[in-house]
Amino acid sequence: MRIVCLQPYLTDIVVALGAGASVGGITHLCDLSAVGQSVPIVSGPARSTHSNQETEQLLANLSSLAVDLEALKAAEPDIILTTCLAENPQSFSRSAEVALRSILGRKVTVHSIACTNLKDVYEGCGVVGSAIGRVREGQELAHRIKAQFMDWGNNFYDRMKGKKVSVLSALAPLTTGGFWIPDLVRGFSGKPQFDESGEPNHPTSWKGVLAFAPDVIVIAPQGASVEQSVKTFRDLLQVPEWEDIPAVKRGAVVFADGVNLFRPGPRLIQGAAVLLSAMAELDSGYVTKRDEFYRLRFVELHRHRFM
Repeated sequence: MRIVCLQPYLTDIVVALGAGASVGGITHLCDLSAVGQSVPIVSGPARSTHSNQETEQLLANLSSLAVDLEALKAAEPDIILTTCLAENPQSFSRSAEVALRSILGRKVTVHSIACTNLKDVYEGCGVVGSAIGRVREGQELAHRIKAQFMDWGNNFYDRMKGKKVSVLSALAPLTTGGFWIPDLVRGFSGKPQFDESGEPNHPTSWKGVLAFAPDVIVIAPQGASVEQSVKTFRDLLQVPEWEDIPAVKRGAVVFADGVNLFRPGPRLIQGAAVLLSAMAELDSGYVTKRDEFYRLRFVELHRHRFM
């Protein structure tokens, strides 16, 4: 069985389910160390063009990332795991299987998994497990993620209860975290600035952040490393409202990785650990890896190191 994953979080789940050796194609955003350097990259940031418009449309609906058709052919997939962009993903998956069988010269099964809220994240682990013949492992992974979040929520309830939290998913333009972020904040007994789970990251403004008056701010630009996140400090100093925000006055601002927090599946545990640490005022290294996030005061004192 050869599995091609057209979203990085799906690769993470497959590896977590113990099927990493079956992965035969990944995206340019996947962790090669988890599947091996020799696994071909079948999708990337730039989409190749095709003279056949039907093929072009098929690939455009197959994934939000650009699919390299020749690399996909060479991968010889039996199963494709993706998040289809078509209006009806399940119906599209069936029609895509027919088209891909003709294009690839082999039978292939397409599974579309979409995670937009925390419930979807849990269910997605099970769907992937079922698709690759690892039903029990998929259910166990979902249970493990859910149990960890519930355990943290219960154990640190008193330290997080009622705190208002702004998770900034981008600074230009300024957006606050959507999807499963509101679910996580509420699960940790807090109040998210953007309160609609399942919706994309929400546009806001610094005046909007100031009006919300957050007790905690997590700066985690989606897709950014913690080092890239910290470098935004220089720009934040130019924001007129910055010094008036309650979280800034208290130093309750955390600069964090924007990959784990916005990638559903097993990596979300690492991202949620940072969110928990910010809300419960835990030191780096307590429930996270050391230096997985940096607090505002530390960055201010060591700006020469980060800037």
